[in-house]
Amino acid sequence: MLKIIVQKELSVYFRNLNNIFLPLIFFFLIISIFPLVLGPEKKLFDKIIPGIIWITTILTTILTSNNFFKDDFNNGIIEIYLTSDSSIELILFLKIISSWFFTCLPIIVFIPLVSVLFNISFDSALVILATLIIGTPVLISIGIFGSALTMGLSKNNILIPVIVVPFYIPVLIFSASAIEAVSIGLSYEMQIYILLALLLLTLPIMPYLLKYTLRLSINN
Repeated sequence: MLKIIVQKELSVYFRNLNNIFLPLIFFFLIISIFPLVLGPEKKLFDKIIPGIIWITTILTTILTSNNFFKDDFNNGIIEIYLTSDSSIELILFLKIISSWFFTCLPIIVFIPLVSVLFNISFDSALVILATLIIGTPVLISIGIFGSALTMGLSKNNILIPVIVVPFYIPVLIFSASAIEAVSIGLSYEMQIYILLALLLLTLPIMPYLLKYTLRLSINN
């Protein structure tokens, strides 16, 4: 069963490459707009570019997780998952990882290129990369939870950002704090440890929370 699910997830993404390229295009499109808006204010842009990268990443995760369970819900696959002999928690964990792999990992891979294009210092680029690697699985997990919570509702596109954005704020705060700390020569280890704690808290719990939420959504 698990092998079939993994093959299904891979086929879904590779059959429709828009699922991979659209988030990446959206990310670069938003990033490229800010230099045009700010104009010659290079010092201001250099100061806010790490925050721009993180906010754009958040918008990208919201965009990709908006209708995460829509096809599975319409095709009745959710009911199959919930009634199968396989561990539904493991299935949901694999879906979270696959979503992160095809949505956030391409962005992370291109961060060195973004750093070169926008003249971000090496130390700041490393911290941005570290915070994205640790923080984006948390964002994806929360976004998928929002999708499960609003599954079946006609206006879930509006509700999901309202639900998930407040839970994104701690990740954004500690990531921005780490980037700010390295830019002024201060220690940033504590912020990284807090982000790791959020990751280790979210990933093990989220499959169980998703299982309960999906059953609640199906029953209602």
